Parts: sequence; structure tokens; C-alpha cells
Amino acid sequence: MNRTTALLFVSLASAISIASAAEVDARPPNRLTLSLSGARQDGVDDSGAGSLNYLHYLTPNALFGVGAEHQFIEDATITFGAARAAWGRGEPGSRTTLIGEVLYGEGDDAGRDFDYQVIAGGITQGLTKQLSLEVEARDFDIDTTHGLLPKLGVSYLWSPRFLTYVSYAKSVSGNLGTELTTGRIDYYGSVVNLKFGGASGRANPAVLILQPGITLPAVQSKQAYAGIGKTFRRGEVLLLADYLETGRVEKVTLTLSFTAYLGSRVTR
Repeated sequence: MNRTTALLFVSLASAISIASAAEVDARPPNRLTLSLSGARQDGVDDSGAGSLNYLHYLTPNALFGVGAEHQFIEDATITFGAARAAWGRGEPGSRTTLIGEVLYGEGDDAGRDFDYQVIAGGITQGLTKQLSLEVEARDFDIDTTHGLLPKLGVSYLWSPRFLTYVSYAKSVSGNLGTELTTGRIDYYGSVVNLKFGGASGRANPAVLILQPGITLPAVQSKQAYAGIGKTFRRGEVLLLADYLETGRVEKVTLTLSFTAYLGSRVTR
């Protein structure tokens, strides 16, 4: 399954309020997310995925997460676990956030086993209260595909409800042969949340997770997605539609995600 990966770490909060002799913990609530998806791909009968991820705030400025994901396309599968962490400090206009992620597992391509490993690290630096710069490097080691994919991204918060993001990634080693430009628009409304985005360039199928176990050279790729979500008092729901075209292959994926907010964050 194609993923507009990776997990978006939520903004770290630091406000403390006191009421009725109870001190409210400054940490945001922990998050448990269940995602289920199905896909339609040229020449493929069955395709889908499921994942479960948990994020826990150690402090208002530090979090870690664990998760697991299973993907299948006909007789080919990938199953992997995930570990993530983020730590930030500084005021909103100059905040520095460090992010790390490890994905590790294995796949099966019609009886042939292969390893799956992706390691990523990055830093986000606030330049102003609206403008942030992101630098990330992602190392792929999937079956016979390997290489390092650095990425440079810029986000701009036009208002508390409207965010735009653009990035450029180009592999510098191995056989990834990937060069992608991406863009995203997020709108956080009082009624619903909206997401729109896309990517264009050359990409290795292992980077896009188009077909587990398949080894192909990088091809021209186009992607577009749109999502609608709703935030509730104790959670949120998101429906995301994704269109991917790689070479002569087209794939449409529909993903439904549920996130539960865990923890009252109140101490006496």
C-alpha cells in the first residue's frame, strides 16, 4: 500500500491551568490511532493495510511512540513494527524539534522472504511564529533496494487554521533513484478538517511501497490526495483518498483512521 508516510507528530503544548484545586497536566493527551485501508490497483485483485500506533507524552516537550503495520497485495505481504520519538525546546517563534523513527520487519513475496528496514532522523527549526524549516534523512534497506533519501521542507502557518507545506527529496546513495517534490495544504476548521496534497518526480517502488517484494528501477510518479476529518472532545476521525500513478501503473487507496485521546491529565 502507498502511504503518505509518515506519522505527523502533533504540536507540543506547554500551557498550565489551575481550577478547583486541581492542577491540569501540561502534557497533551496520549493518542491511539487505528487505520484501515483498501486499494484498487491495475491487474491486482486484493490490496490493503491495517496499522495501530500509540503516542505517549513524557513531558510537554518530549514524546515517544510505538506501532505495527501489515500490508498486503495479493500473495505479497509486509509486516513491520515502528518506534518513534520527538523532543523540542524553545519558544514558538524559534522552536527546535528533533524527530527519529525506526521501521523494522519482514516481507513475503509468494514464499520468498525479504527484510524491511527504514531509519529516519530529522530536525525542524522555527524561524518565526509562522515559518518553519525541516531537514530529514531517511535510510532504506528493503530487500535488494537500499539508499539514503535526504529531504528539505518548509511550512508556513498562515493562521491558526491554515497551514501549507512544500518539500524536495533526492536520493544520494544506493539504487533508490528517487527525486520527489511534494506539497500539502491543511485546514483546521471549526466543523471539519481538510487536507490536500500531491507529489511529482521519479521514485523507486520500495519508497512508495507500491508492491511488496518487487524490485524495479525508479519511474516517473505522480500522486494526489484529499482528506476530510472531524475532531471531537476525546478523539478524531480522518478519511483520506489517495491517487498514485507510477509509470503505467495506477493505484487508488482509501484510508479511514480513528484516533482516541487517552488520559485526563489531571493531578491533585
